[in-house]
Amino acid sequence: MNQYGITDNSISIYIHWPFCLSKCPYCSFNSYQINDILNFEHWKLAYFFSLNKMAESTDSRIVRSIYFGGGTPSLLPTWFIEAILLKIQSLWTIDSNVEVSIEINPTTATSVYMNNLKTVGINRVSIGVQSFSDTGLTVLGRTHTVKDSINTISLCAKFFPNHSLDLIYAWPSHTPESWRSELQMAVSFGTPHLSLYQLMIEDNSVFGSMYTRGELLVPDENVCVDMFETAQRITEQAKLPAYEVSNHACLGFECIHNIIYWIYKDYIGVGPGAHSHITINQKKYAIVQESNPRKWLKIILNNQFIPSTSECLSEKEQAREAILVGLRTVQGVDCNALPTSLASVINNDAYTHLVQRKFLIYKKGVLKATYKGRKRLNAMLTYLLK
Repeated sequence: MNQYGITDNSISIYIHWPFCLSKCPYCSFNSYQINDILNFEHWKLAYFFSLNKMAESTDSRIVRSIYFGGGTPSLLPTWFIEAILLKIQSLWTIDSNVEVSIEINPTTATSVYMNNLKTVGINRVSIGVQSFSDTGLTVLGRTHTVKDSINTISLCAKFFPNHSLDLIYAWPSHTPESWRSELQMAVSFGTPHLSLYQLMIEDNSVFGSMYTRGELLVPDENVCVDMFETAQRITEQAKLPAYEVSNHACLGFECIHNIIYWIYKDYIGVGPGAHSHITINQKKYAIVQESNPRKWLKIILNNQFIPSTSECLSEKEQAREAILVGLRTVQGVDCNALPTSLASVINNDAYTHLVQRKFLIYKKGVLKATYKGRKRLNAMLTYLLK
């Protein structure tokens, strides 16, 4: 068992709700704008069926975290969330300290809804603030205002001491000065967890198409590095140190669900486009469910559990993935736990160079990216891995 109460028998469950009121231009997630009235009973049955199937090979595991993501899962009625949680309890053993999270948008938060979430078993909330600038919210296509976010944070804090704010930086026209002000506002609430993501221009997004056509200008790499460093300084001063490249928390408020991903433990994903990594009979499988919500629902309701892909990962693939996610963390990668040797998945010349330049540290079997390395992690990983 590690410091977070995660063992080799621990598992996390991710429930993907793919619908939003509107699609943000930067978003490349498997999410869709709601354009008709949904039959929640049909969707509940589909999630139940999928959970039943996933439990067939994992029912001996202990659930350490449950996460409702999307999409906008706070559009779900709380009776639906409660039904999913009760179903999970009927299929697996639940850890006594299980973390149960949901993502919410400021426009969907009310006092009644927050109270109902707490009543049905949610104990952690992640608020999609995205920006403490109304200009930024407009650029990012968000439908709420800074005032909405402030009200939601105050409301959530009353019901959920364990809550988090999501912010995006380096959006078009974003300046270091604006980012500094946003960060100072973010830490002023005393929120115990912040997720600070640099805007990534994804091909399958509106921003991606605009960028390809030359219609979108974003801050250059040096400005992005400056913004990253500003975030580290302000969060450190607020006693919210980084425990992963983009995540900062007070001691004891780290997101268990994400840690399970980063330390390469098993997780189950249920819902359209959901991903799973599951160990069965000492072999690790990567499973991806059908991404189109209507097709997924139809397949499930016809009692046909057919993932889009199911792949048995080789030892080298597992080791490579473990390094990709593990180097994001301050904790680093336990190379002794890799299924194959470190040398089999990294370029030795690149490794030597990165160690000499103090981008990487290897000590007592643990490989870590230094602060300097985490600043340009993606480029470093491309260089390092075979």
